Amino acid sequence: MIKKLIPLILSVALIFSGCSLLPTSGTKKFVYNSSDDESVSGVDEQKFLKDFTAKGFKFVRYEDNKEAKMFRISEFQKYGRTVKLLVINGNQNYLICPKDFSVDEVKSEFSDELTVITRGVSNIYLAATAAGADFRAINAIGEISYSSIKSEDWYVPEIRDAMDNGSIQFAGKYSAPDYELLKSNEVPLAVESTMILHTPAVREKLIKLGIPVFIDYSSYESSAQARMEWVKVYGLLTGREQEAESFFEEKYKEIEDVSNLEKTGKTCAFFSIDASGNPVVRTSSDYIPAMISDAGGSYVFTDIENPNKDSHSAQVDITFEEFYKTAKDADVLIINTTVEGGFSSVSDLVKVNKLFNDFKAVSTGEVYQTSASLYQSVDKSAEIIKDMHRIFAGEEPQEFFTRLS
Repeated sequence: MIKKLIPLILSVALIFSGCSLLPTSGTKKFVYNSSDDESVSGVDEQKFLKDFTAKGFKFVRYEDNKEAKMFRISEFQKYGRTVKLLVINGNQNYLICPKDFSVDEVKSEFSDELTVITRGVSNIYLAATAAGADFRAINAIGEISYSSIKSEDWYVPEIRDAMDNGSIQFAGKYSAPDYELLKSNEVPLAVESTMILHTPAVREKLIKLGIPVFIDYSSYESSAQARMEWVKVYGLLTGREQEAESFFEEKYKEIEDVSNLEKTGKTCAFFSIDASGNPVVRTSSDYIPAMISDAGGSYVFTDIENPNKDSHSAQVDITFEEFYKTAKDADVLIINTTVEGGFSSVSDLVKVNKLFNDFKAVSTGEVYQTSASLYQSVDKSAEIIKDMHRIFAGEEPQEFFTRLS
């Protein structure tokens, strides 16, 4: 009897001492805060969790992520019903409830600290274009009714086709949505990218109109696998958790199979050229260098980080002199066409700067450029890495890269 009482006494003591019994992940708490941006949420992590459990939400389990660091899903029970607590970036809390769950009490108790979303949400306004591929991966494009970009700007064919046939409508840019259209059609959720953080008034107005805002932080992840794991978030929101889990496990295994191949030893410079003719490279901690490594190559800019410590941008402008010094002897050059566009030939690249003639990859014909669809293809990360591996293995890429002649 005494042995049974000890855990109970410890549990009560921990709760009332302000400590959370909720699980931890590594050295980080269950709800962690990795953002300096307090404009989204001023939620006190410890107080929220204490209040959450005190209101009768009984912790059941947490779902362990393989790679993703920017979200956490945990399972709770209340009223005999299973609910999921989805925490994004450590300071945004979403309660995903079944359709027969009474949400009014929860909304009134937690106010701005918690956004309540009914599982199986549809009629969505999608303003995070990278997330479109996640909806494709779980056959949930039918749950999207409105888009922040027009048909011609989509590289997910299924979404473009849906816009062309009218099942998805353009509802204004993320920074200037058609509020009247969204409100009159009772849109239950706006899925936004972190760009919405630059227009806080838009977010506030959507919420004031009764449209919950969900912010996708997948771009802050440091590997393709972590970005791809966000499919689990959209599986949870749309009620397709099993499809999301199966998809992720299959693609994760495919990436593992490629990354376990013998390294090629090939070095690679991945970059774009801005309007002034200067190179723009990725930070060494970005997911693109990680993909290059998984594909058997080695990213040459090993110590590049954003000089602005408050910025989460993975793109860094450098001088051509800096670029020349590091990339001149790279075995492979890959030009990112999604920023400033691409080139029709190596000659066009040399016209930007004649010093490209000195580059090893130019002389050996190992210059490639990305397809325009690259950043809207997170669900095809395994295929992108395989295509990249073909380059490093001396083969021709098939889909996401093109050799420049």
